[in-house]
Amino acid sequence: MRKVTAVTFDLWDTLVREVPGGSDRVASLRTHRIAELLEGIGRPHDVEEVEEAYRKTGTFLDLTWGKSRDMPVRDHVLFMLSCIECRLPGKMTNEDISRVERIYADSLLDHPPVLLPGAKEAVRAASEKGYRLGLISNTGKTPGSTLRTLMGRMGILEQFQVTTFSNEIMVRKPAEAAFRITLEQLKTLPKAAAHVGDHPDHDMAAAKRAGMHAVQVMAHASAPSAEADVRVQSLDGVADALDSLG
Repeated sequence: MRKVTAVTFDLWDTLVREVPGGSDRVASLRTHRIAELLEGIGRPHDVEEVEEAYRKTGTFLDLTWGKSRDMPVRDHVLFMLSCIECRLPGKMTNEDISRVERIYADSLLDHPPVLLPGAKEAVRAASEKGYRLGLISNTGKTPGSTLRTLMGRMGILEQFQVTTFSNEIMVRKPAEAAFRITLEQLKTLPKAAAHVGDHPDHDMAAAKRAGMHAVQVMAHASAPSAEADVRVQSLDGVADALDSLG
């Protein structure tokens, strides 16, 4: 009987990667569409005002994320609208706020990241070997609901029994809670699970602190991790790395 029965994957820079300039294009799409919506509901504000509020929201989020905490995207939007105009959310209907939220959440789908080479094959191979699969991802301004849509379009969502996104559980990697919550849903003990990711701290060290095995994919890693049980150069090596863990 093998030692590892469940595998969790990181998303960004492990399975998918932002295209050059993608973040700027998504930001521009968000701010211009939100400015158009505000104009349409009789609350006009210049694009420049929306862009400044968007930057302030980013600064606020960075402070929150730096504490390994997260929040629903609705809170991003309410903060941003308040930065555009004090009490602006109170002057808008819930339906209009929800429309802003959809723009904010879904704009990534117009300029999506790319699936990394070997990602679909690595996930499918792990599933076919009988591992229970989970995904543990920090989110930025794009929520887990939209990222699931993206993963579905990429053909990888159906392989995962559990998908954990930080905006939904209110904590971010490297917090151990992100791993613990996922493993509880997978009904797996940490010692029987392996995490596959790129980041030396958020993935490798954090997984080891949670009691898991750790496989580092070096293709887009910032640095090798001394904490990793196995390091592979690309996703093509993940299947053999998992086999080596027992």
